[in-house]
Amino acid sequence: MLAWSLIPQGIPDTTLFLIVGSASAMVFGMSKTGFGSGISILAVPMMIYACSHKATLAVGIMLPILIVADYVAVISWWRKWSVKAVLALLPATVLGIALGWAALAVFQRMRIDPKTSAANAWLMLGIGVIALGFVALHLLKRVSGRTDAFRPRNWHTVMTGSTAGFTSTLAHAAGPVITMYLLPQKRSKSSYVATTALFFWTANQIKLVPYLYLNMINTETIGAGLVLLPAIVAGAMLGRFLHHRVGATQFTVIVYALLALAGGHMCYKAIGQLSR
Repeated sequence: MLAWSLIPQGIPDTTLFLIVGSASAMVFGMSKTGFGSGISILAVPMMIYACSHKATLAVGIMLPILIVADYVAVISWWRKWSVKAVLALLPATVLGIALGWAALAVFQRMRIDPKTSAANAWLMLGIGVIALGFVALHLLKRVSGRTDAFRPRNWHTVMTGSTAGFTSTLAHAAGPVITMYLLPQKRSKSSYVATTALFFWTANQIKLVPYLYLNMINTETIGAGLVLLPAIVAGAMLGRFLHHRVGATQFTVIVYALLALAGGHMCYKAIGQLSR
């Protein structure tokens, strides 16, 4: 009864929210501790569906959930990350979050849902195409026998950080962007997951400022997050369990497959929005 009382009143189907929302929270938790954040893009539409297609409410509910999952992930991979990589991304990420904040404020004033706006659809389409391009490039390198690690230049870091900050603020959709940047660097799978976890822990703390200012996080969204807390922990434990039972080669294959799936999904959703 307590769980049901914490569900926001704007959600008409509480049973749907508990089932699909818990599944979404599990995916978030599993992505944070098991395979990086690329898979988390798949949880976003699940949460929107759980909230009866109320995207703004879903995005507000997701940030506290993500932050809880971030803490679990950071504790799980304590000090296995690359602080240097996160610090390099941080200035551009803050800029991207500020731009996302401005966009959300405009959308809110114009009563436009950022998840269904044409601008956001074009942005998602671009990221989806780039994600699929990275997967294709990886496959070509494998076929040609090239295994050299990607060494990012300054402009790569600036573009990645700003795009990740912007898309994360609008729709929690920065997972594929960070995957494309970190995975080709040939880090160990633990270092990759830990560095991803530290980056999103940092970015999501910063995102609290615009979300609180715009009242996208309130007592209702925090209550909904508390309802889904057991699913987050369960997903995080499952992700950690699977991570230690997957070899390095299989891990890379899985993450690139998830990146391809996320990129394809983003293209599909964006084309669907633009064709209306």
